[in-house]
Amino acid sequence: VAANAPFRSWFIAALLPCLVSFLIVPLLVYWLTRPEIKHTPDAPDLARKELAQMGSMTRGEWLMLATVGVLLVLWIFGSSLGVDATTASFVGLSILLLSGVLTWEDVKSEKGAWDTLIWFAALLMMANQLKKLGFTSWFGNLIGDSIGSTMHGTSWIIILLLLNAAYFYTHYFFASGNAQIAALYAVFLGVGLHLNIPAAPMALMLAFTSSLYCSLTQYTHARGPILFGAGYVPTGVWWRTGFIISLFNQAVFLTVGLAWWKVLGLY
Repeated sequence: VAANAPFRSWFIAALLPCLVSFLIVPLLVYWLTRPEIKHTPDAPDLARKELAQMGSMTRGEWLMLATVGVLLVLWIFGSSLGVDATTASFVGLSILLLSGVLTWEDVKSEKGAWDTLIWFAALLMMANQLKKLGFTSWFGNLIGDSIGSTMHGTSWIIILLLLNAAYFYTHYFFASGNAQIAALYAVFLGVGLHLNIPAAPMALMLAFTSSLYCSLTQYTHARGPILFGAGYVPTGVWWRTGFIISLFNQAVFLTVGLAWWKVLGLY
């Protein structure tokens, strides 16, 4: 169902709950962390000076901007144009290489991207094999039977809340969002369907949670170590703030999100 939806369907489904989080989360983080510097009157002048030093945009920067625009169009309208998302990515890379914006040495130097490609491919293959061998269905049914026997007659929304929370906080044991998706997404989705949770809300909740859990700690997303390495945020502050934000985001998606998806007719 939702897993096969085009980009615009995901965008519409995420629009309202993400807008609520977008408006409130920055204020919540501000209240939780209380920045030492609250007023920066010199920031506009500093920005103008830095922009002046950078000069006007170069040919390469304009080409990069145009390529990003092309990719966005292909990703959003790809299903209508008959262009797969992977094909669109290769089109963008080809434009940048042929125009000289990037060289093959630049591509080879992106070690993090190559690591992700190799390891994610292996994890996806392993997850697919587990599914073919029946392990995913067996494990999903096992958990489903356990939860079903203890929560017989409970509303599917409560079960969705518990399953989503379990999927969310399992991420404390993963240093990669993609790794958890490959290992556990299908399992938890199978459990939810086994417990008669409507397919679209279950798939959407797990999908959006797979982005929301990235802020839990300083190691649960690829950018986390880079930001943490700057030394501005202590470990305890990051963990405390990440946990509170995770509770808020789950509350938003389980209330505003479910109501919005009901309006859209997804279940």
